[in-house]
Order: sequence, then C-alpha cells, then structure tokens
Amino acid sequence: MSLNKISTSISTVLVVGASGYIGQHVVLNLLEKGLSVICIIRRNSNIDEELRCKYRRLKILVVDLNNTEELEILNDNCPPFDAVISCIGSKTGGIRDSWSSEYLANLSILRLAFERSAKRFVLLSAICVQKPKLHFQRAKLAIENELIHSGIIYTIIRPTAFFKSLSGQVDRVKSGKRFIIFDEGMNNSCKPISEHDLAEFLCGSLTNPKQQNKVSMIGGPSPALTPLAQARMLFKLANKNQRYLKIPSKIFKIFQAILTPLSYFSLRVQDKIEFLKIAHYYATESMLYWEEESEEYSSDKTPEFGTEDLRTFYTQILTNGLEKQHLGEHKLF
Repeated sequence: MSLNKISTSISTVLVVGASGYIGQHVVLNLLEKGLSVICIIRRNSNIDEELRCKYRRLKILVVDLNNTEELEILNDNCPPFDAVISCIGSKTGGIRDSWSSEYLANLSILRLAFERSAKRFVLLSAICVQKPKLHFQRAKLAIENELIHSGIIYTIIRPTAFFKSLSGQVDRVKSGKRFIIFDEGMNNSCKPISEHDLAEFLCGSLTNPKQQNKVSMIGGPSPALTPLAQARMLFKLANKNQRYLKIPSKIFKIFQAILTPLSYFSLRVQDKIEFLKIAHYYATESMLYWEEESEEYSSDKTPEFGTEDLRTFYTQILTNGLEKQHLGEHKLF
C-alpha cells in the first residue's frame, strides 16, 4: 500500500484517552480537520458537551479497557475506524495503575487495531522514558516495543513537559507566596509544549510520511528553561517580588527509606514510595534529549515545534485563571 493511499484513506480516527488533558485537544483538532472521531473514555469521564452538540461526526464509547467482558463488547460493537491515536496513561503513577493503563489498556487497543487492519497507530509516550527508573516509564517502553513489532505503521511521540505541569504554582505567586524549587532550581530543564501544539503534532503524524515508523521527541518553540528561569518569568509577569522556598531533592529519598520497611506489607505504601520516586525524578532530571555518549541532556538536540510559548501561557492564566488546567492526582503543588 502506498503512502498516498494511506494518507487519503484516513477518515475515521479512534481516540483513546479522549477525555484527558491532551486527548480532548486531539479530538477537537481532528474534528476541525473534517475527520470523524470515535472516543473511548473511562467511566466517570466526560467529553465537552459543546463538542457533542456541534459535531455529529463524534461518537463516544465508555469502556473499561481492563475489563475482559467490556473489551469483548468493544470488539463486537466498535464502529469501523482507519487509524488510532492513543493518549491513555496512568492517572496516579502507581505501580498497578501504570501497568494497567500504560501497557495493558494500550495493548488491548493495539490488538483491536490489528484485527481491524488499522492503517496507522499514533502513540503518545513521554520523553522521560530515555532514562527509565519508574514503573510508568517501563510500562510505556513495553507498549512502545509491542507497537513497533506489531506490523502496523506507527508513530511514537515523546513530548517534553506540558504547559499544565508548569502551572501548579501560579496561584501561589499571585497570592504573594514563595515559589517552591528543589535544590537551587537548576537541575531540571525542559522545552515546554502547549496542548494545542502537541495535539497538532499528534494529529499531523497520521498523514506525515516523515513520521512513518518513527519515534519522535518533541518540545515547544523556546529555549530550555530551568525551574528558576520559569519562576523569574512568572514573578515578573505577575509583578511580584521574587521569593523562593528551596527544598533539598534528597528529602524524597529520606521519605522512601522511612516507608520502605512498611512496603512489604502494604500495596498502598508501595504506591506511596513510587510517587516519591516520581517526585525525585522530576526534581532532578531534565525533560530533554538524553545524549548517551556524553551522558548529558541536550537542549540543542531536543526538537522544537509549534508557536505557543510559556510566557504567553503564563500571561493568559494569570489573567484568566487555571480552570481548564487539570493537574492530575499526583501533582506536587
């Protein structure tokens, strides 16, 4: 099958994780491009009511992807589709939730896509899988490997930090409180990308021949920013004096050591320890291209995409608030 035929024959896209932060923007982007969209969402999740009313090309399926009976119903009743964009991921970062959501749920969709002879599968992963130390990272790598060897034409996208992950302290700064940084605020840099730009990159990958069977890292259109640089920008835009609360990143290691003896008896404590590991990782590791030979992160080798930068985003939420920036259950601030 030629690439041109693949490009022109995609008219209906199955979007998994469609009610999530990125998934909602992917759905809107596809609909605006004139495509039909089938959304798979978790129970107790929602798709914007305005979209439901505006677009007749939108269909919604509520499915527990970890429930065998519901998967059988999905296999029998899911309308035809030509391609998949999967944005599903762990909501908590817990051990079981990571493997259940990142790997098993995606694996179920991959099998469905294979059975339906899907022409393209776009998977949203994360740039941090370059240095896997956490369960959710290993689960992402496991499903990446399954997709690569599935025989379906694929695109795996590993974005840097989202704007929303850098918005948790906006209200603190607005109210005159101190900005929390770990160590000196210089350990972890990123090239943040907006939800709109990332959704455009994800949807564009469906028909971009350069993205065929490729793993792509992507950042936003700005230089790499440390937490200290982000804080200074935010203080200036909010017209507030710079005030910082510095927390040593090793505190997460200390709490891990305290909880470890209890973890042998409690799955809940194991998840608490995993969260501490996640917190330490994000306090000490950059979300940039990892250069194996030099064992350093490289801003220059982290690709840039899009038009929206962090300064514009901060300006908007300082004015309009954080109503649509859902930070998730494992937010730090």
